[in-house]
Amino acid sequence: MATWADIQSWELSYVEEAEDLIEAKVREAREIIADLEHAANDIRSQGEGPDRMRERLTEIQDKLDSRLNELTEYALATAELHGYVSRVVAKRKSAWEVAAEVGYDIPESGVVQPSLPEMRFEPVASKFAELRDCVDDAVRIATEAEETVGPRYQALADGQYVLAEGRRSASAGLADDADPSWSPEEVSVWWALLSESEREALINKDPEKYGNLNGIDMASRAKANELALNGHLDAAGNRIPGTGLIEKTQNELDELNQEIERMREKGQGIPLYVLEKQYNLQNRLADLNAISEQLGGNAGATLLVLEPGELGENVRAAIAIGDVDNAQHVATFVPGMGSNFRDNGRLNVEFAKNLKWAADTYGAPTDGSVAAIAWIGYEAPADITKTGDLSVTSIDKAEAGAEKLNGFVTGIHSWRSERGLDVHQTIVPHSYGSTTAGIAMRDIGEGVVDDLVYTGSPGAGVHSVGTLGVDADHTWVSATPHLDPVRGIGPDSTFGRNPEHLEGIGHLSGDTSGGEGYKHGIWHRPDGNHSSYFHKPETEDKHNYALEDIGKVIADRKKRQ
Repeated sequence: MATWADIQSWELSYVEEAEDLIEAKVREAREIIADLEHAANDIRSQGEGPDRMRERLTEIQDKLDSRLNELTEYALATAELHGYVSRVVAKRKSAWEVAAEVGYDIPESGVVQPSLPEMRFEPVASKFAELRDCVDDAVRIATEAEETVGPRYQALADGQYVLAEGRRSASAGLADDADPSWSPEEVSVWWALLSESEREALINKDPEKYGNLNGIDMASRAKANELALNGHLDAAGNRIPGTGLIEKTQNELDELNQEIERMREKGQGIPLYVLEKQYNLQNRLADLNAISEQLGGNAGATLLVLEPGELGENVRAAIAIGDVDNAQHVATFVPGMGSNFRDNGRLNVEFAKNLKWAADTYGAPTDGSVAAIAWIGYEAPADITKTGDLSVTSIDKAEAGAEKLNGFVTGIHSWRSERGLDVHQTIVPHSYGSTTAGIAMRDIGEGVVDDLVYTGSPGAGVHSVGTLGVDADHTWVSATPHLDPVRGIGPDSTFGRNPEHLEGIGHLSGDTSGGEGYKHGIWHRPDGNHSSYFHKPETEDKHNYALEDIGKVIADRKKRQ
């Protein structure tokens, strides 16, 4: 079992160096095996001599294949270790930062035991609780790494590792398909080692899987999701009828409507479960059509997530504006209560576009270097004002969404790192989405997310900025003072503190008064300006200073005063 003292020496750079070395060897081995295959195929002559040559080449290929399988396992095990060490280092850093904030020295044992007066009053008591969690989590993750990755290395050292897929499989020396248990880091290594033709074959074979696989490039995800949405292709490049989600959902709804009509013609009552299924299918179809409309209505838009979920759930999706694989700056917008594509997909994509515009305009980065994502990749709580659904008062959906958001942004980072490309990632969550993002950042790996901007937040998901896996100097909050009652409304005990009150957070402008549709005066809905952070200026001579500041953060041009 790992200890707090053990992990003080853990460094991510050591793992990264090992990864690069092993992957280079895997690529070299795959090239050699391919060359030998070509050489064997080039021996056209028949007879005893050519046969012996072919036999000998086959023996060499088989031996190399065995070594390649071992090298590949080393690469994947080291990638898994990378994910663990990244989280341990981030948790360790968080512990140090929270400890510094409360003036506490973490003992070598890692046992956090504050004095009674320190635990008697908020928010100090909550900060100490988070400090204890950071230390315990770091040790737990390190122990899990030892127990999970250690046996993989041991099997290799003992000569016990066997990969069933040999050089004559679909991808020689590599697994033919991604394992569901793989981390984004493992997926990125495996995907990078595949050839373009091997990747293409996997996308065409199972677009539903590869459209949502964290760790592969976003262009591949977008291609897979387009196939999943609109229909798979046959060998000639034609759509296969009945394979796209839109068509399948429409067909299922049509059949159900026909069945309902037959019941009515017979004078039968329609069971409630049938009507419920009809309603749910209508919503699913509306979600899918809205997604399709946003893809068709926005130049360069790509679909990075497409998860229909269970019938009755919203279709979870994410649409990007810009080239996520190559942009220098990537912003992920996370909306809150009531978010789904059928009701407000257009608006949320518009907000993502406005964030990109603000970064391009006020951050002034190199042309084309900003991409923005409207991420509705979780089941957001229904709008309590329309449905009476009380799920928004709980953080259950925030915790479930946090895991999905963490995996998504980690996947972006791991693929870019695999290619040796830096990326500056910013998370811009709003409303309930800000609590979701705050919880996600508690378990994020080192260096994955560079900036976090809370907007209209009911609660930060934490009680100390140090708990977030983001440098404290790169945590921000924007809060409009007029007609945004959601700010800080969540109970601190569950939703975390109002980010406006977090010590050490950077305060961006909350002045949204120059934005389109801003509600002046008091004769409006109490939440009339709750989304005003993301509206462009009403006229050329006006400013939405909140949006401008957020744009500067996205472009990495905002500095603490």
